[in-house]
Amino acid sequence: MSRSLNWNASDYLRVGLIVAVPAVFALISEYFLSSGNLFALMQNFALVGLVALGLSLTMVVGEFDLSVASMVAVGGLILAKTGVDSAYIGVLCAVVFGLVVGLINALLVIRLKVSSLVSTLGVMILLSGFGYWIADGNVVPYFNFDAADALDAQIFYLLSPRINITIGAFFILYLVLKFTRLGRDLYATGSHRQAATMSGANTSLSLFFAFACSGSFAALAGALISISLATGSPTLGDGLLIQAASAAILGGVSLGGGVGKIHNIAIGVLILAALNNGLSLLGVSSAVSLLINGSVLAFVVIMNGSLSEFITQKMKKTASA
Repeated sequence: MSRSLNWNASDYLRVGLIVAVPAVFALISEYFLSSGNLFALMQNFALVGLVALGLSLTMVVGEFDLSVASMVAVGGLILAKTGVDSAYIGVLCAVVFGLVVGLINALLVIRLKVSSLVSTLGVMILLSGFGYWIADGNVVPYFNFDAADALDAQIFYLLSPRINITIGAFFILYLVLKFTRLGRDLYATGSHRQAATMSGANTSLSLFFAFACSGSFAALAGALISISLATGSPTLGDGLLIQAASAAILGGVSLGGGVGKIHNIAIGVLILAALNNGLSLLGVSSAVSLLINGSVLAFVVIMNGSLSEFITQKMKKTASA
């Protein structure tokens, strides 16, 4: 009971949504709980989850990486260009490129004191142009179908190697944030950077780590989805920034920094994936789908604010009565 009292209203809301959203669609559509549809839902989790995970880390340290969507597209194109003989080499090249760009983003914030919104906006534009230059304005095919079959092979109905990679990334970062000094420094950096520096926290390392993860995870997501789709495209990441940011906020990550739990981010991604999957099954138009997504997100944001504190206090008083 004492552990449950540590939850706030937004935590209960998050759990309620992850139960209610699939339950509603399961009642409306007989296909929602089919193995094929649930596998497709998890495949979407694998893509958005990696991008949201890296973006969330930059939000935890009080910054924001606008370049993740463009990085997804460039990561896919690098895979298609360099992974002709070996998918492993293509993925490695994409991840290294994403890592380098992430470190550059961090360097701009740390050394030049440039706002991450400004610097990553510039990097986003540069990456977009770089992607169109690589592709020469066209879609780049990738003919390693064996790699695609292996990457998306179903494991126990709901999993695949691509999904397992995303789950593994969530698990590793969960351990880092919960049990290491670096994890504590990440939260301290986002809470109050100057005070964190004065107290001995390595804020520079925290920023480098967050942006490096953001860049490399986005590039990895792009490379993996390009293998699955057998193509790379400069427009591959369109819409992913909004999805990733929405999933992070649904997961309780604060735009002000210093707040965010890895398992809640995973829940946020799953809520968004289930919602969009169910709406797609029902044939809902993109405009209505955006409206519903925005309404859910707005409600969660409100619940994460002062209303959450008010409801939480009421719940504690009721429990202690």
